[in-house]
Amino acid sequence: MSETDYTGDEPLKLTAKRLWRFMKPHRWGLMLSVVAFVLVAATEPLIPKLLGYALGEGFQSKSASASSSLPALGGEATLPAATTSTATAAASVAEAPAASAASGTAQTAATASIAGASASTATTPAASAPAAAPAKPTVEYSFPVWMVPIVLIGLFGLRGLFSFCGQYMLNWTISRTVMDIRAALLQVLLKADARVYTSLQPATAVTKVVNDPQQVVTLIAGALVTVLRDGLPALALMGYLFVLNWQLTLLSMITVPGLAFVVRKVNKRVRKMGSWAYDAQLRLVSVVEDVTRAWRVVRSFDAADYERKRFAERAREVQRSALKTAAANAMAQPLSQLMASVGISIIVSLALLQSRQNQTGVGEFASFVTALLFMSSRLRHLSDVMQPITNALVVARGCMGMLDTPAEPDTGTKELHGARGDIALERVTLRYPGASRDALAALDMRIPAGRTTALVGSSGAGKTSVVNLLMGFERPDGGRITLDGVAIDELTKANLRRQFAVVSQDIVLFDASVADNIAYAQERDDAKLEQVLRAAALWDFVQSLPEGLDSSIGANGSKLSGGQRQRLAIARALYKDAPVWIFDEATSALDTESERAVQQALEHWQGRKTLIVIAHRLSTIRRADCIQVLADGQVVESGNHDELMARDGAYAGMVKVQH
Repeated sequence: MSETDYTGDEPLKLTAKRLWRFMKPHRWGLMLSVVAFVLVAATEPLIPKLLGYALGEGFQSKSASASSSLPALGGEATLPAATTSTATAAASVAEAPAASAASGTAQTAATASIAGASASTATTPAASAPAAAPAKPTVEYSFPVWMVPIVLIGLFGLRGLFSFCGQYMLNWTISRTVMDIRAALLQVLLKADARVYTSLQPATAVTKVVNDPQQVVTLIAGALVTVLRDGLPALALMGYLFVLNWQLTLLSMITVPGLAFVVRKVNKRVRKMGSWAYDAQLRLVSVVEDVTRAWRVVRSFDAADYERKRFAERAREVQRSALKTAAANAMAQPLSQLMASVGISIIVSLALLQSRQNQTGVGEFASFVTALLFMSSRLRHLSDVMQPITNALVVARGCMGMLDTPAEPDTGTKELHGARGDIALERVTLRYPGASRDALAALDMRIPAGRTTALVGSSGAGKTSVVNLLMGFERPDGGRITLDGVAIDELTKANLRRQFAVVSQDIVLFDASVADNIAYAQERDDAKLEQVLRAAALWDFVQSLPEGLDSSIGANGSKLSGGQRQRLAIARALYKDAPVWIFDEATSALDTESERAVQQALEHWQGRKTLIVIAHRLSTIRRADCIQVLADGQVVESGNHDELMARDGAYAGMVKVQH
């Protein structure tokens, strides 16, 4: 991969547009999520506002006057000014010299009576001190203390509800998007040109279809949550800071260019390392796929150490790339925090100086600084947003590239119904990409309807190429192929393939039941299943299974022997009521008894179906109506067994070698 592939911006932009096409049908869920997070953000400025109000108003009373006209503690009331004068006069009389007592007992008694009456009415401050505590003033505050937990709990409960709704709707959008991406990628695989599969590893396809979409959308969703959860509150706090002090708020923006520069440089590194890590991961997956697929070969060659070393090399490559990617991601946060700390330190210092000069209260300063710190915390999280988005786009570029996989050409418009199976190849030429010679060279061949035609020849003679052309998996470079007189390229691919039932030498089975494998993509008919299983000499074995027809056969028929797998594939072909049956080395893995049973079943259909049999074991095709001998992509001999043996040519030579 070139350097431009790693660092180019345009491919990632195109990938982002592709991702949006999949998210667009579910945009209502995304919009509801945004609305919910907007409501969360709207409550963000209330926190510093409440803090400033509590510090500014919560510690100040409405009234603190000691001479309030409200009743004093203990139930006593303050006296008016006239009463105070009376008390002073009485005290003077009570303190007269003792000599005045000589004036008479009556006067003394009167004086004592007056003093006692006055003392009962009021007391002087000096005299009252030891008798009772002074009156305490009544204090009223701006709000009761019990309102604090109610407001805070209610506020955070409301924020929690909105946050839950926002994340739920976002994840709903994500899950639908992932499902649509996977469906689109699988559709591409189902419609891809046959030649694509010559270079596409199965494990790579699984990773791109199943794992990559989930990873991509999860990373983007995490970034969106961060933007909505932290970006919107940051904007709300920014507006609140402008209301409090717009001059200082403008100064807080001085670090933005520095942050943008840091993010741009880090993202360039992340993009390069992320692409390398993704490719290394796919190579590691391919090694694991090889080990699991070819485990018999690995063990028969005692290649465990070799595969372990191969895996270790790929794993070390993944580890190195992952570490470098993590290092590139980790660079963003400390650098952005350093830039932010410079701005915060300047702003807090200026705010403190301004508060001292203007003699503003602690509440206003606390509100500004709290809102500033909250906003800085939110912005710190936003500095980490670009890394997961970049990583997601790198992964998305890998899996979305499958959408560009060329589809199989299907230009046909005609359909055959009730085909007889008469096939003709006229001057057909085929050369595979990269080959040095033609696989088929001006081949002429006739396969009559209702007859059994055998194709024989050495490896590379062109037998399998004929089958690939008939099925439409390959396109001839020249010549013409007809089915019942209609050129096969004029038929739709689906209609063409409905005319054939194929048993290949490479048996492919599904991890499902016996019945599901035989009636694959067709309606189940138990009577017909029994018929084809008997014809394939497999009925007795299926009856011995614990669940009979519903017994699972494992991945690619791993619970079956080689012969049982091949007989099951034959039964699947027999179940498909197609006018043309192709058996490509269909009995190569069967024992003599099973092979004879299958041959008898095929002979039962001889004359009613067009049978094309490819075989290296010539004893299986002696009863064929016509034997076509191929060499170097051409027919060199044609006739039945007796005719070809009488000619003593290529076919006779092959028969003699096998005997």
